[in-house]
Amino acid sequence: FALFIQVFYNSANVKQVDVPTLTGSFGILASHVPTLQVLRPGVVTVHAEDGTATKYFVSSGSVTVHADSTVQLLAEEAVTMDMLDLAVSTQRL
Repeated sequence: FALFIQVFYNSANVKQVDVPTLTGSFGILASHVPTLQVLRPGVVTVHAEDGTATKYFVSSGSVTVHADSTVQLLAEEAVTMDMLDLAVSTQRL
């Protein structure tokens, strides 16, 4: 999971990744059917193997699920949800 200037995950094993796409949101688990989807603005949730979850707001991008269960998620912009300021975001709309 990466931006052009920052890498969030590289060769990490996780339990599940939930992604928002133009055709709907879906969860990616091991052995998921290979797919290529366009991300829509929304929340990507990465579920670690220890049960914790980290949420990121993404603006757009793409997600590719490969036959070997690896996932490549490239986002135009992304930030952890705890870094967002709802008041500032709402004001800028």
